Amino acid sequence: LIFAQHIMVQIGGTFDSFTMLSRKQTSKHEQNFQERFDEELYAYKEARNQTSKNEQNFQERFEELRLYKETNGDCRVPQRYEENKKLGNWARLMRRHYKNNKMQQDPAWKKRFAQLEAVGFEWGKVNDSWQELFEELCEYKEANGHCRVPIKYEKNRKLGSLVYRMRKYHKEHDKKQDPVWKK
Repeated sequence: LIFAQHIMVQIGGTFDSFTMLSRKQTSKHEQNFQERFDEELYAYKEARNQTSKNEQNFQERFEELRLYKETNGDCRVPQRYEENKKLGNWARLMRRHYKNNKMQQDPAWKKRFAQLEAVGFEWGKVNDSWQELFEELCEYKEANGHCRVPIKYEKNRKLGSLVYRMRKYHKEHDKKQDPVWKK
């Protein structure tokens, strides 16, 4: 502003109207700057507050995971964990973030990843029902000498249904061409 006034004086012009216009623009610019600054500061505080809430939520679920491990001896929390649905959903979300490489790319997630690794978190999808049915099938074979579980097996209809579906799949697919049966 002083430089502009100095130039106007040197070229013989008046600077009263220029000064007024310049002051109005400066005042308007300062007001716009202040508004933008306030908006950005508010957005920053909100983001920081949200990050704080996310971190708090993570730490709460992490503590629940540690308790789960103490109780169950592992960190294989199923996504449909009936005793604590929030923990099950959280475990599913952690696995999804891991699968999508969010934990390896985002610095905030690297710390969380390290925490989960330290307690032995299971990154693969947990399918406890399959494991339980497989163990029951092994017990059935041991008791009966074969794996021909009837479809309507009274002790466990799910086991009968699983064996039926596996037989049907096996009949429909050629063992040599299907990678599932090559193993």
